[in-house]
Amino acid sequence: MSTKKRPGGHPARAGEAQDARAARQAKAAALREREKARERSRRVLLITVAVVVVLAIVATVVVLVQRQREDTARTAAASTAGPAAPNAVAADGGIKLPGTPAAGAPTVDIWLDYQCPVCKRFEDFGGQAYVDLAAQGKAEVVVHTLTFLDENLGTAPSSQLAAEGAAAADAQGKFVQYTQTLYANQPAEGEGYTADSLQALAEQVDGLDVAAWRKALDDHVYAAYVERVQAQMEPKGVQGTPTVRVTSPSGTVTEVPAAQLLTASAPQDLAAAVQKATGA
Repeated sequence: MSTKKRPGGHPARAGEAQDARAARQAKAAALREREKARERSRRVLLITVAVVVVLAIVATVVVLVQRQREDTARTAAASTAGPAAPNAVAADGGIKLPGTPAAGAPTVDIWLDYQCPVCKRFEDFGGQAYVDLAAQGKAEVVVHTLTFLDENLGTAPSSQLAAEGAAAADAQGKFVQYTQTLYANQPAEGEGYTADSLQALAEQVDGLDVAAWRKALDDHVYAAYVERVQAQMEPKGVQGTPTVRVTSPSGTVTEVPAAQLLTASAPQDLAAAVQKATGA
């Protein structure tokens, strides 16, 4: 009697083969899942980087826009917070003295504070000299009225009021006469000026409409202008008063030594500095 083998081979081997296939399929599935996971991670990373870049760009744009708005606001404030003195060379600049500069004439910038006793000494020796330099066309003379001594001396708003009064006097073409009168009658250090004491001095300025001048002072018409001039002290590198700088037509700046401003030779020293810078 013959025996025939059943199809399919040994049952144990068939089971092993099936298990191997299942293991391979599971391994392949796991590899596919890991690859999918890596791909998801790459996509998330790329999206994250893109978002960070976009946010950085947006932040930069916001900062630039904000800065532009602040700059615009500052410019607008400088021009609208209050008028400059009529003869100011800029919204935050000093007051140009009367005179038409000749060709090649340099610019003389003078920084002073009406409470400064050293400025008074300079005015006593050289005040008329720089006025004459402007009037004769030998230089463009620009006077910057500072107020920092209000804080240093604890006399606020003494210098502020004096400088506002100077701008109001300039509105009537009397800046030089007002300045000379204040220095000729400068109060003792630490006493300062008041609106009434300034009016008493303004009444000594020939041709000044004191009523109009006092109204401008009481209304603080030029308060913002005076503050803008003071704000330029540090950017301009002015360390104190008096400071006198001569700028040639080519832009070379020379500061006149303080020692030359406080002696009887101040007019000659100023004239020499101007002559040296003329046409240079």
